[in-house]
Amino acid sequence: MLSYEEFKNTFCSEFPEVMGPEYADYEMRLMPVIKRGKQLDGFTYCPKERNNTTTMTPTYYFEDIYEFYCNDPNINRQLQCIASSMKEALARGAAIQPNISLKNIRKGIIAELVNIEAVNSYLYDVPHRLFLNMCIVYRWVVNVDDTGIYSGVIDNGLMNAVDLDEEDLYQCAMKNTKKIIAPQIKPFDSVVRKLLRADGRSESEIRKMLGKADKDRRIYILTNKRHFRASTAIIYKEVLNSISEKLQSDYYIVPTSVDESLLVPVSAGLSPGDLLCMLNDSNEEYFAGNEGRLSDAVYYYNSATETLEVFETGEVKV
Repeated sequence: MLSYEEFKNTFCSEFPEVMGPEYADYEMRLMPVIKRGKQLDGFTYCPKERNNTTTMTPTYYFEDIYEFYCNDPNINRQLQCIASSMKEALARGAAIQPNISLKNIRKGIIAELVNIEAVNSYLYDVPHRLFLNMCIVYRWVVNVDDTGIYSGVIDNGLMNAVDLDEEDLYQCAMKNTKKIIAPQIKPFDSVVRKLLRADGRSESEIRKMLGKADKDRRIYILTNKRHFRASTAIIYKEVLNSISEKLQSDYYIVPTSVDESLLVPVSAGLSPGDLLCMLNDSNEEYFAGNEGRLSDAVYYYNSATETLEVFETGEVKV
């Protein structure tokens, strides 16, 4: 098995050949990227001559690819996989590029709720504002279609280039976010049932496994059609109110990731301490770093006062 540096050097030397002659005018560009609170070895594949044009190219990380290699020590397989993904992304970017204009940026600005620790190392480079013990940053969505959402974080340079300030970004984001990534509330058991059906389980098997859902104890998922940054919806008071009306109860929010959260009615009988333990276990198991992790706290929505409170380490903070 190759060491990390040996793997990276071999990958760089062989990748152009795997990409093929149709990309002879392209080259690999290495770039250190601050992500997950540390510097990673990023790279992309772009035209050798820019000709004063912007090219949409994805960034990959050698650390991630090497991790796959360690589990499957076949470098050719890793080369083919990344090359295939790169070609698809470059083709999609070329199709989208003509429709991108800075003049339309206001319509594509959305908010993204993130873990402060995950972005702390680059907060001075991006406009942001605090939200409870989390942070709001802003993304520019340049395209939405059946293949996904194409977007990027707005940094200070882009903000200044379009003559906006953080308050402008916030106001645009509050108008756009609910439209572009409209929140959805789904019963957790219905989502599990769908997954089990897709796995080929019969209805009788599913009924035995899940039983009959008790309406008062039902848990819900805050998500959206794209499964993209859905937890951001909790920044809207009207969303929090509508959830309370749907659940007919005050409730806890368990931020299982940046892309979805669990909604647990008080009537379900689960204590915030138990939910916090569950969240901590989940974060430790699925998010070794900070990427994807939204928070280490559970939140409580009080419908009487219309306030969202933070529960962490046994304390409630408003």
